[in-house]
Amino acid sequence: MEARSRLETLSIEQLEDLGEALLDFTSLTDLQAWLEALGD
Repeated sequence: MEARSRLETLSIEQLEDLGEALLDFTSLTDLQAWLEALGD
């Protein structure tokens, strides 16, 4: 799964940000959009 590969490469700071963002996610699509926004 692409999302899993991307998650494994996140920095500690990015993982902390993800932890906070997860509270607002309602689907896998939200996670995918968050990961895509990292590349911007």
